[in-house]
Amino acid sequence: MHIEKNMFENIFNTVMDMKEKTKDNIKARLDVALFCNRKNMELVCDESRAAKPRASFMLEKNAQLLVYKWLKSLCFPDGHASNISRLVNME
Repeated sequence: MHIEKNMFENIFNTVMDMKEKTKDNIKARLDVALFCNRKNMELVCDESRAAKPRASFMLEKNAQLLVYKWLKSLCFPDGHASNISRLVNME
């Protein structure tokens, strides 16, 4: 059960682009440059810093808002899931 929960959280946080919880970090982008043939996902290096281009799998702000509204409207029977709608902050 914990493996499924952790996998869901990692994927959800990455797709929703939660800055402090995403797995799409600098080290992951360096691995993309080494092991994958995806030029659009590699780091863009300037003279002073490296920038991550926005990944294609990340949702835009309006799509994120739709997901949050959907989560806010979810209702489950007692004992099947936590009250997820109270955990959603629309701001």
